Amino acid sequence: MEDVASEISNGFFRALGFLLAEVFFWTICYWLGWPVCKVLSLGKYPKETAFFILGNHDDKGFWCAFTGLIVLVLLALVFLGVFG
Repeated sequence: MEDVASEISNGFFRALGFLLAEVFFWTICYWLGWPVCKVLSLGKYPKETAFFILGNHDDKGFWCAFTGLIVLVLLALVFLGVFG
């Protein structure tokens, strides 16, 4: 019985982690990276706003989300006092 409860809790936390990663990376990071990509590419990239469904992502949105993640990491380093 202990093994069953352990497997259920492992599956629950794995699913929770997946959802948090999806929501964090594909929404928060994407919407933070979108204006940065627009400014850096002088309005050429991305051509359209992508609305993501869980598990359905394309390469266009990845670069905006990755840019947003980099911006968040740099902001965290600035607030921690690593830079400046």
